[in-house]
Amino acid sequence: MVGSFAAVIFGVMILLASVISAADPARVYPSNGVVQEEVLAATDAAVASNAAVVEYYLPYPGVLPDSFLYKVKAARDRIMLWLTFDEENKARRELAYADKRINAAMVLADGGKTDLAVSTATKAEKYLESSVNRTIDLSKGGTDVKSLLLTLEKAAAKHEEVLVSLQSKVEGNNKLVTEKTLETTRLLQQTTRQALLESN
Repeated sequence: MVGSFAAVIFGVMILLASVISAADPARVYPSNGVVQEEVLAATDAAVASNAAVVEYYLPYPGVLPDSFLYKVKAARDRIMLWLTFDEENKARRELAYADKRINAAMVLADGGKTDLAVSTATKAEKYLESSVNRTIDLSKGGTDVKSLLLTLEKAAAKHEEVLVSLQSKVEGNNKLVTEKTLETTRLLQQTTRQALLESN
């Protein structure tokens, strides 16, 4: 009964988002040109700091946290995660949420919305941390998740790249929060690398 009700509510929310995006797509999604500019900006920042650009695809973020529809998206994500019972699939879903949010943080920062960018980045890394911990638990339990661990290692490196770029665009408390988030991401990368070594 509760599951059916949640499914109906979810369907209504998606329908509402679809209608609004069809009526005025610019309010829901940034143009492809904007996204291209954000990606190029991040790449330029990495080159400028003599850092190699990490070859890892970050998915299109979709509805951004500054949209009134974002709460619908966040609720949908929580419901989908709650309805995912397989632990490996749950870890993959958490990674997808982390990747979309870190990409959203980059777009927000380049749009001058640094406060929102920083809070979005910290939420991204919480999802990434949960995915890493869940995957390592699976590995320790005997499940073969080596391919997922490899993906997580690359994801953490890409997230680090974005956070370094973000760090250069913020000041004050936002810079401190970003530094702390960056430390967590680097630790996650090391933890994942160690788990890969142990899985061999």
